[in-house]
Amino acid sequence: MTAELYKDDYFASMEDQVTDSQVEKMWLIHEIVKPQLPNIIDNIEMCIELLLSDSVFKMPISNGVGDDSQPVVGGILSRQRGDIVDFQVLVKFPQFHRGKPVMYKMKSIDGRFRLNQIESICTYLREIGGLLDELQSLEDADLFIKKFGILLSRLTKAINILENPPRKLLFPDDNNEAVKTMFKDPQSLCESMHHLVSIELVLFKNEIMIEFRNLVKVTKRPWCRINKETGQSFVDQLRNNLKKQRHVPIKTVMEQEGVQIEQPSLVNSLISHLNTNGERTTLSEAQDFLNRCITFDGKVVMECEKVSIRTSDPILISVSSKLNGLANRLSTHYTNLKIV
Repeated sequence: MTAELYKDDYFASMEDQVTDSQVEKMWLIHEIVKPQLPNIIDNIEMCIELLLSDSVFKMPISNGVGDDSQPVVGGILSRQRGDIVDFQVLVKFPQFHRGKPVMYKMKSIDGRFRLNQIESICTYLREIGGLLDELQSLEDADLFIKKFGILLSRLTKAINILENPPRKLLFPDDNNEAVKTMFKDPQSLCESMHHLVSIELVLFKNEIMIEFRNLVKVTKRPWCRINKETGQSFVDQLRNNLKKQRHVPIKTVMEQEGVQIEQPSLVNSLISHLNTNGERTTLSEAQDFLNRCITFDGKVVMECEKVSIRTSDPILISVSSKLNGLANRLSTHYTNLKIV
């Protein structure tokens, strides 16, 4: 009795296995994936049309607070395509202009504020549309899977931008761009001698999010200093040095950078309170500056009041639902193609 041994498998050679795998891939591509591509293309085109619709969507803004001791916000904003085209909001911060309500109304000329996230999403969706057209006529299985992976990556990025704004659009990196763009005289409207109001306007979790902040201008030296060449504040530089010298006591690093630390006492506390521009400070005060100071639009500020509002945009909700549904479907197809 004799037995014949196969080199690569119990039943077939390696060459036969590869051939079977390719056949199975092509079957999945032609019978399962490709028939769905026209419907996916239609959905992508519909999302672009929805985002770039000429219809104006008006949405209310309110934090639902009527207590004079808390910030109060109420008004409307309107979106058309990728722009905020109307913004009329009454805001009252108890610590800004002694609690006097301020009307923030978009200027009639050149006041539109561009929502860069919508533009970025549409760019990715157009690229996805091109990839889908290419996939319809592609016959090479391995190249099909590679392009399919790129498509899925672009779709994931589009969804991430819709749900999570990039850092450059958020406070403090946005440098109050919404205020500078929408209002006629932003300095007189949003600034007082000691305070500065910022407005952040982005897409977040398929909604429009608006954050109003009342910021205190820091005038005490050396905390208020800004390096004109780098744009960094004294606090930024101090934080960087603290990261490099993690095992050195904070007080020592502060003193090396020129912070004049003094022992707390009733007299020193009174002098410090009366002379806010002086350089001497207690260690606890210095730590408070270190923790709270923010470099924002060429100034050093500290946040004292904040209101965050999210308003539902029906188009963004619809687009988010469609894209997430497509992502789940395409992810399943991609997984099946990779494991064959």
